[in-house]
Amino acid sequence: MSKGFSRHEMDIPVDGIPLPYSEAFRNKLAPFIFFHEKPGGDGPGPRCFTRGDFLQMSFRAAGVIARMGRKPGDRFLNGFGRNSPVDLAFRLGAAITGVTPVTLNWQADNQERAAFKANLSSSRLMLIDHLIPEALISAVRGHNPAIMTYDTGKIENEPIPEVLPEIEEPGELKEKIIIFTSGTTGDPKGVVLSWGNFETNASALRQMFHKIRKDPMSLFLVNPFHHTNSTALSDWFLREPGAVIHMFPRYTTPYWSILAEVAEKAEGLVIAPCVSRHFDFLEELGSRGELPINGEKLRKGLSKVSFLMGSSPVGPATVERVIRWTGHPPLVRFGSTETCLQVLGTPAGMDEVNVMKAFRAGWERDPSPGFFIGRPHPPYTETMVVKSITHGEKGFMEPCGPGEEGYIVARGGNIMKGYLNNPEATSEVLHDGWYLGFGDIGFRLVNPEDGEDDLYWLGRDSSLVIKGGANYSSDQISAELAAFLRERYCLEEGSFDIAVVGLRIESEHDDSCCVMMDVSRISNTLREEIAATFITEAAKVVTKGSRPDHLLFGDIPRNFKGGVSIRELKRKWTEGMKSGK
Repeated sequence: MSKGFSRHEMDIPVDGIPLPYSEAFRNKLAPFIFFHEKPGGDGPGPRCFTRGDFLQMSFRAAGVIARMGRKPGDRFLNGFGRNSPVDLAFRLGAAITGVTPVTLNWQADNQERAAFKANLSSSRLMLIDHLIPEALISAVRGHNPAIMTYDTGKIENEPIPEVLPEIEEPGELKEKIIIFTSGTTGDPKGVVLSWGNFETNASALRQMFHKIRKDPMSLFLVNPFHHTNSTALSDWFLREPGAVIHMFPRYTTPYWSILAEVAEKAEGLVIAPCVSRHFDFLEELGSRGELPINGEKLRKGLSKVSFLMGSSPVGPATVERVIRWTGHPPLVRFGSTETCLQVLGTPAGMDEVNVMKAFRAGWERDPSPGFFIGRPHPPYTETMVVKSITHGEKGFMEPCGPGEEGYIVARGGNIMKGYLNNPEATSEVLHDGWYLGFGDIGFRLVNPEDGEDDLYWLGRDSSLVIKGGANYSSDQISAELAAFLRERYCLEEGSFDIAVVGLRIESEHDDSCCVMMDVSRISNTLREEIAATFITEAAKVVTKGSRPDHLLFGDIPRNFKGGVSIRELKRKWTEGMKSGK
């Protein structure tokens, strides 16, 4: 049992928090979070929360949760509109009280989606801040009138509770948080992650960095908290004595100057999780002469940063760009929400010369280049490349040989418990402890330096379009573009066919939205009009993820069930581009 506490025991606050975190919070005077709420300009600078400050805020959060009637096993909707220390405090407060946070995506969730998440998770409490639209809150209440809301802006005025009930120390399988997927293939799925998942993730990250670790570690947290990236990395830093988080509400240009200035003075390891797109932004700032600080000073600071890059393949242009700005290649990582972030990464101790050799081994592969995504973290994570992930199909879970293309699968203590209230979807992606749901095609190569396997990402065998590190459903894009076609060109249902596939044409890490359209049943005049205007006209009205980049006329390849054959569609698109159609 976790020891309950009363007000007079607040001089030893670690007695009231779960064991995975207690050791890290014994030094209450140590700085923990620097919150860069208004970065840049002549602002007051970051607000510092010591570990003692943060613990008191977390106890206040635990008191709010208990006062709202939430008991161990209950869940609440985490409705923040930006990254905030208060969000992290409520996550620790949830651990103290034994309840489960459920993420709300402040970048993408509309009223219907928020209500869906509240209902699926049986949440009876919704945390809100001043950035959550009132219409969204009303929509959640409209679907569930019994749900309570709490304005997290009031947290600093809350009393530290006199007493909190004792709860059992969390076991490996105990539910810790529910992070929803992006919902790119229909309704989002609630990924149920356990305490054991986060312990495994922390162990894998410690292994990845142990050769270059130097305390105090600093984490620059700019990715959204509603994703697994910031969730998992911040949870790791909750466990590390002396570790410091620099938190930003969201990405803005001053991020780079603050990162460089802090890193230049830092005595320990500085970790900056990022995606390739972040360096695209930096390159654009440099080309426009809009860098927030002197370029030489920026490079000097960034040279001390370990950039942890994931979410999209890291190609030669990105690596060249990172080296030019920092003087060294990025660290790569691979994983997903269902794997609690970390599965593969740059091996601990691999020097930069051999890292570049590993990158080039994939880029120079003929005929299809691959992208180095690292190695697993034994004994915590395990990976294979297999011939099939379809039950009953020939080659199911049969390992591929070196260089042979197949499906990437993973196993370990980091694999989710399952999808919330969705046993059918869970059984489709879990088999004998293996997670089969990445949808990624890859291969392995034996590294000539040490004889170990290096893993490479080749592409996706799924109907997703990847832009800016976000996944968009090809089916949903097709549906939105089809509606646009009917309205804009007065086309009848069934008079045309449309399908979308993501291909890397202009960028090595972002897909172009490639539209295949069968217009054989409409007039040549209308076909010519569509050819001339579709791309520009659609871009004005459809949502960001559905904006088309390229158009090709032709028959839509479909399987016997009527679904689009993604592999055949990619082949037809590739042939069409080569022929210049």
